[in-house]
Amino acid sequence: MVVDAHTHLLPPRLNTAVRAFFAARGATAWAYPNDHAETLAMVAAEGVEEVWTLPYAHKPGAAAGLNQASAATVTRFADGPVHVVGGATVHAADDRPVDLVSDAVDRLGLRILKLHCSVGHYALDDPRLAPVLRFAAERRLPVVVHLGRREDGRTEPVELPALDRVADAHPDLVVVLAHCGHHAGPSALAVLDRHANVHADLTPVSGDPVAVPAEHVRAQADRLLFGSDTPNTPRTVTQDLEHVRSFGLDADAEAAVLGGNARRLIAAVGA
Repeated sequence: MVVDAHTHLLPPRLNTAVRAFFAARGATAWAYPNDHAETLAMVAAEGVEEVWTLPYAHKPGAAAGLNQASAATVTRFADGPVHVVGGATVHAADDRPVDLVSDAVDRLGLRILKLHCSVGHYALDDPRLAPVLRFAAERRLPVVVHLGRREDGRTEPVELPALDRVADAHPDLVVVLAHCGHHAGPSALAVLDRHANVHADLTPVSGDPVAVPAEHVRAQADRLLFGSDTPNTPRTVTQDLEHVRSFGLDADAEAAVLGGNARRLIAAVGA
């Protein structure tokens, strides 16, 4: 079963703005349309059976609406060709951020939390997020984190210590490092070596595949997840699947990366 653990089924109007942002920085083509139904039909034809949709709050006050939209997307496609697992988001500067996340989990039924540090202009170890991270640890809620401050979405090795500090402070927190910290992939995998609660997804950045040594992928296949960044990517899911298969994993490890790990994390989420 292929689970794409990194997609963004954002409200179409917001996604239009996201695409304009990328287009202003040189993006010229998208593999998928700005239409959820068409996109899900396309990825289903490529073999995807489940997706995580990950909203992200770029400013305080945006999270509640994004979380509502995420829940609505789950409902809309409940009988669709692809099972949609809804993600929530929050901003470090939100008023009572833990209440927003609790509402998203308990009332809206969302099962992932996305924190986008570079878009929101905050650090993962921002003290304002500590109650949110404690809540996520208690509920085994996977927290997908896009580390860094660069506008292009890439992560520098100097930005990884914040992840170390959070993993130390919250040893029961399930963290998924988005894009495997690309382009600091090898340094990011060293963080996984140090912390059993840290995972990473292999999602490309702006069409640039994650560059990590195959032997490291084989060694840590139990904590790596498949992701594509659909729909705002020039690459197809098929290309991303081929990239993962190029690592030469055995059958069990490949099955874990392509879906088993993601399903295990979601199954462990407590209400």
